[in-house]
Amino acid sequence: MKKFLTLESYLAEHEFLREAAEFHFKLEKNLSDVQPLDFPPREKVLELVRAEKIPLLQQENFQPQILDATEKFLPRELAEKLLRQENSSVKKFCADLELNEVLTRKIFWAAVDKLIPAELKLWERDDRQENYCPICGRRPVIAHLKKLNEGRARYLLCGGCRTLWNWRRVGCPYCGNENLEQIHILELDNKMRLDVCDECNCYLKTYGAEDEENIYLRDWTTLHLDLLAEEKNFRKCGAVELE
Repeated sequence: MKKFLTLESYLAEHEFLREAAEFHFKLEKNLSDVQPLDFPPREKVLELVRAEKIPLLQQENFQPQILDATEKFLPRELAEKLLRQENSSVKKFCADLELNEVLTRKIFWAAVDKLIPAELKLWERDDRQENYCPICGRRPVIAHLKKLNEGRARYLLCGGCRTLWNWRRVGCPYCGNENLEQIHILELDNKMRLDVCDECNCYLKTYGAEDEENIYLRDWTTLHLDLLAEEKNFRKCGAVELE
């Protein structure tokens, strides 16, 4: 029987990630009492997003409940700017209040992650095919290649609410480039790689195995790959809070 890594054994092999792990574990613990909100049934949500062509949380009817739920963590005005991804306004707001912007963003999106019901966080074989999250509208931070019949399908993982949605197998999810001569792969090991677009110079961390999603579908567990990409002058386009 194949033995899969646990998160703890992975950290034992990557001690340099221990500090990041402790931060995220503490954040998860502090948000442990946050419960998913009541949303319409899954099929209704799919219908709404397809009809409006706007991510669910960018629709005015659904923003108030998110803002109400996050008000105990952050000022409502700031949460509203974060939800609407008004990044320059968020930066100024944090500076004016002397808030740590990175921590503020982490807290907000970790709370949003908890507030979205699990049944809404996986969009399989959808015909929507947009390069942004159908739930919150953020861009992907990781891709996951999953077995499908004789081949593999590509799913994109949202950098905000951690929703997974199916997207086309070839192409840059940031600029839309589909020219294979301008897209190359940096194979890093047998599980993770970087898909790099020469057109926009952005990269996407891609997990190509299965059963260890609890490790590899967390952005912070592969921070060393971000450092490697940075050394090669590639840009990380899917996680504004890391800038």
